[in-house]
Amino acid sequence: MAAVPSSASLPLGLTLQPDGVEWIQETYLDAFGAQLFATILLVLLVLLGATSASRVYDAIRSRYGPKLGEIVSILILGVVVAVVVYSFSAIWGVLFVLEFTLESATIDRWEAAQQIITLGIAITAYLAIRFVNRSIDTLAETSAVTKHQSEVAHHVADVTIIAAAATVILSLWGINLTNIFLGAGAITAIVALTARETLAAMLAGFVLLFSRPFHVGDWIEVNETGGIVTDVTIFTTKIQTFDDKHVLVPNDEVTSSQLTNYSRNNQLRVEVEVGIDYDADVRRAREIIVDAVEDCEIVKDSPNPQVITKAFGDSSILLECHVWIGNPTKRRTHDARTAVIESVADALDREGISIPYPHRVHSPRGEGFRVESAPREEAGISTTDD
Repeated sequence: MAAVPSSASLPLGLTLQPDGVEWIQETYLDAFGAQLFATILLVLLVLLGATSASRVYDAIRSRYGPKLGEIVSILILGVVVAVVVYSFSAIWGVLFVLEFTLESATIDRWEAAQQIITLGIAITAYLAIRFVNRSIDTLAETSAVTKHQSEVAHHVADVTIIAAAATVILSLWGINLTNIFLGAGAITAIVALTARETLAAMLAGFVLLFSRPFHVGDWIEVNETGGIVTDVTIFTTKIQTFDDKHVLVPNDEVTSSQLTNYSRNNQLRVEVEVGIDYDADVRRAREIIVDAVEDCEIVKDSPNPQVITKAFGDSSILLECHVWIGNPTKRRTHDARTAVIESVADALDREGISIPYPHRVHSPRGEGFRVESAPREEAGISTTDD
């Protein structure tokens, strides 16, 4: 076997080639066949160790959860890799390569302290993110915040903690933050110019987060789009219309347009127009309509139904009936309108008050005119059937 170069001293007086390893190399690994056999045996041991590690991972995962199982598996993998590399180097007599690599990677105390502090800051940031996210989830379970607000709060908290940790780490390693901030400012300006609409929608998403003009499940109307809010993201508000269309409305359009929230007050006024004959008693008709709609189950007792005289129509006096419903939805609005119309029509019919339809009266000017019809024989029309 070729002579192994003498090992250089490592930090703390350690060496990768103690006397016991040299004795094994000289006694059992002095021939190529022995080295090849030891390599095959090492591969078999690695396969056996991988199978055992998999079983250990499954056992720990089933008992303590996947996170602890992943940590243990990573530690085992690291130990196995280190042992395999060392054993392979010892079998083939190249331990001096490892020693040279470790000597090249030797660091001083200040660099070691920087690395330890950096690792501590990273672990602290990770634990802080987990704590804040769990606190937000606990707050969301109490209905204090909506699902959209909790998601946005997660992202904001994570970015804030990571940015703070990165600033401290960069300062620790002596990196000038001024140039980084100047570069970030220039990049931000370029992005702001090229993605104005996207940034406007994102800022509008934060405005909706804090102003909370509506929640998921509310019935809203933005411009000419009306429906139920199904989700609110950073950039868009998702609305399901009543004809089952899913519409994505940019958040900047939501904040800059007129917004109507029909679910906000948990009640809604439904208006129904009724026309009565000019000969009818208007006051009596109003009382009849109020009594009729009060019997509708879907109509609320408070506020009380009201009937006002609206206008003189072409063929009737127009009355307008106002009723209120609770838990307003589009379906309940249609049901209330149907119930009111049917009840009013039946009540007015029982009282003999007619709901007239348009009439047209033709009157001539001056002397007028007369329409005469000529006999069928003079018009050339046969009076007998063929």
